[in-house]
Amino acid sequence: MQKNLEVKMLTAEKIIKEIYLLPIKEREKIARHIIEFGIRGPHPDAPEILDIEAWQDEIARKPFNLKQASEYLGVSTVTLRRWVKTGRILAYKIGRAYTFDVRDLKKLKKAHLTKKAAKNL
Repeated sequence: MQKNLEVKMLTAEKIIKEIYLLPIKEREKIARHIIEFGIRGPHPDAPEILDIEAWQDEIARKPFNLKQASEYLGVSTVTLRRWVKTGRILAYKIGRAYTFDVRDLKKLKKAHLTKKAAKNL
């Protein structure tokens, strides 16, 4: 007799729900792994499951709003608005809302970190 095996497809939504059910320490481990994976690239032993560069390009195409940009840069929204007004960072304004190109934010953050590192030498 052949048994009908139900193949369960994992989706991001299902995985995220399962992650929220984990104890906080386990969620922190997952978060650290995702952050490290995003910064350093895939672990050499990890199978290639997606095209990282294409995925990062896709994320970079979606502009950040003021809150997202301020969180990414680690500054307050007030400081970020001031930087826009002084020309330190380029922003697009639609109505009352600011949007930021992710590539511009990355350049600013990298320049800021480079200057900070140079001061510490």
